[in-house]
Amino acid sequence: MNENERLKEKLDLLSALKEDEESLKSEKKERKDSKKKEVQKKEQKKSKGSKEKIKAGQQKPRTLLTVISFIALVSSLSFLIYTIVKSTDQVNQPYLIITSTCLLLISSFMVLTGFTTNQKIQKKLELFGIVLITLYTGFQFLVTSNILTLPTLKTVGDFSNVSINEVVKWANKNKITLEQTYEYSDSIESDHIISQSIPANTLVKEIKSLEVVVSNGPNYESIVSIPNMIGWNIDDVVLKIKELKLNHVNIEYQFNETIEKDIAFEQSKSGEVRRNEEINITFSLGNEADLKPVSLKDLNNLEEFDAILWLKRNGIKYEIAYEFSNDIKAGNVISTTPDSGTLINQKETTVKIIISKGPKIIAPDLMKMSLDEITEWAIKNKLVIIYESEYNSEIKAGGIIRISVKEGDTLEENARINIITSKGTLKMISIADGDITALRNFANENKLTLSEESEFSETVEKGKFISISKKPGEEINPGDEFKVVISLGASIELPNFIGMSANKAQTTCKNLGINCKLSYVYSSKTKGNVFNQSMGAGSKVIGDTTIVLTISNGPRPSGGSSSGNQSGGNSGSSNVPEPVCESYTLHLIAGQSVSQTKTMIQNANPKGKFNFISFNPGGYGTNGALRGDMFTTYQNTVHTSCETITIYIVDLNV
Repeated sequence: MNENERLKEKLDLLSALKEDEESLKSEKKERKDSKKKEVQKKEQKKSKGSKEKIKAGQQKPRTLLTVISFIALVSSLSFLIYTIVKSTDQVNQPYLIITSTCLLLISSFMVLTGFTTNQKIQKKLELFGIVLITLYTGFQFLVTSNILTLPTLKTVGDFSNVSINEVVKWANKNKITLEQTYEYSDSIESDHIISQSIPANTLVKEIKSLEVVVSNGPNYESIVSIPNMIGWNIDDVVLKIKELKLNHVNIEYQFNETIEKDIAFEQSKSGEVRRNEEINITFSLGNEADLKPVSLKDLNNLEEFDAILWLKRNGIKYEIAYEFSNDIKAGNVISTTPDSGTLINQKETTVKIIISKGPKIIAPDLMKMSLDEITEWAIKNKLVIIYESEYNSEIKAGGIIRISVKEGDTLEENARINIITSKGTLKMISIADGDITALRNFANENKLTLSEESEFSETVEKGKFISISKKPGEEINPGDEFKVVISLGASIELPNFIGMSANKAQTTCKNLGINCKLSYVYSSKTKGNVFNQSMGAGSKVIGDTTIVLTISNGPRPSGGSSSGNQSGGNSGSSNVPEPVCESYTLHLIAGQSVSQTKTMIQNANPKGKFNFISFNPGGYGTNGALRGDMFTTYQNTVHTSCETITIYIVDLNV
C-alpha cells in the first residue's frame, strides 16, 4: 500500500471518528433535552395539582363562611325587626335601633364576602367588614362610658320634693293633664310634691294625666306632746319648738333674781296640745342690776323669730314694721334702727326692726296670657299656681275659664293663684251595663241629676239597664237631668192562693221562685187552707219576693183566749196573730235637697217605713245626697212593710 492510500485511509478513519463524535454529542443533547422536557412536564403536573389542591381547599371554607354568614344575616335582620317593634316601649329606643342596624350591616358584608370569587373584591369586603366591627366596638364604648349621649324617649320624672310650679311647667310642655291634691306633711316643704300617681321613668306617650299629692306644710291642727320645759335653756327650748313645728309660741323675758339667765321658769301649757294653740313660755333675764348696755348685733337677713329672740334675750324693747323688698327674702330682716354696732341702753332705746314681705308683685292681666306664660311668670315671682278644671261647653279644652286674681292686684311671695281651666264639653261616658255605682258617681262628680226607675223586663236581666236617656258621647251640661231604667227581671204573677192547702201553697211558691211565709190563725174558714194572702192575686213581683199566707187553724177551742195565732195547729195552744207584712223592692233616689230626697224615696216605695236622719259629712258633699253606703247596702233589696229602714241624707246646714 503506497503512501497515498495510507493517507486516505487515515483521513477516512478521522472522518468516521468525527461523525461518531458528532453522533454522540447529538444523542447526548437529545437525552438532555428529553430529560429537561420530562422535568418540565413533572413540574407542570405538580404545579397543576398544587393549584387544584389550593382551589379545593379554598372552596370548602368559603362555603362554610357563606352558610354561617347567612345565618348571622337572618338573625340580625330578625333582631332589627324585633327591636323596631318592641323598642317603642323602651326609653333608649334610638340606641337599640342603631345597635341592631350595625349588626345587620356587619352580617351583610360577611354574606357578600362569602359569595364573592374575585380575590381583590373579597379582600376589600373583608377590610370594610373589619372597619365596621371596629366602628361598632368604638360606638359601644362611647355609649357605655357616657362619652356619647344618645337621645331617649321622654319619660315621667321623679317629682318627689319638687316644686309644684316645676311640675305644672312640665305638664304643660308635655300636654299632660295635671290633677293636684293637697295634704299636710311634716317632712315635705309646702307646695312641693309628696307623691305622684305615675311611677318615674314611665314613657310620657303612654299617659294622658298625672295626679300629684302636694304638701300643704305641717298640719297645725294636729296634736303633739309638749314636755314640761321649765328649767330648760332657751336654745334647747327653741330646738324643741322647731322640732314639734309649733307656730304660736310666745317667748317672753322677765327679770328674776333667783333663776339663771336664759332659763325657763313659766310655761302655760304642756302635754297633748294642738300645734297652733297659744303657748307662753317665760325665761329669766337675770338680775336687773346685772343688765348692761349691749352692742346691737347685725340682725340683717336673720329670720324674724331669731332676730326678735335675740332682742328679748338682751332685754331690748323693739317695734316691728313690714315692707316690700326686692333684695331680702320674705320673713327676714331688712334693716334695724339704730344700725348694728350701736351701743343699746335697754332703758332708753327702742330698736325698730323692718321685716321683708318679699318683692311687691303686681298681677298682670293673666287672662291674656297662655298657661306656659303664666307658669313662667309664677315661677319667676315665687308664686304658687293651683290648677283645677271643669267642663265648659263655651271654652275649648285647655282654655282658661277664670283666675282668682285680676290685673293690678298686689301679691306677696308664696301667694297662691287658682286657675280654672276647661275640660271642654262634658259628654256622656260609656257605663258597663248595670254599673249603677259608676253612673251615680258620674252624676255626682259633674253635678247632674240622675233619675232612677225600675221596671219588669222579660228580656233584660235583673239589675241591668233597660235604658239610659243619654247615649255615650252625647253632649251634656252640668245640672242636666238624665234618666236610667233598671230591670227588675222577669215578673212573676201571683196566683190566687185562697182555698189552697198549706202544702200545695208552699209547693206553688217554690215552683214560682218566691218566698211564702205561713201564718196560722184560728178561723171559721176550712182548717189547713189559705184564706188570706198579703199581696193580691194577679200582682206582679220579682223572684225571691216574700209574701205572707194566712192559714186557718180551724175554730178556736172552747175556753181559749179571745184571739190568737197558733203555730203548727196544736190544739189548745194560742198565740197573738202575726201581722200581715207586704213585701216590696226598695228603690233609693237622691234629690236636690233633703226634703226632695225624702219625698222621692217615699213616693218610690209607698209600702216602706223610713227613719230619715240628716247628717253633715264635714262641709263637703251636696244637700240631698245619700250617705255613700246607702246605695250599696239597700238599693234593689227586698223588704216588708213591717220593717223600718234608716236612711242618712246629707244636710250641710246641720
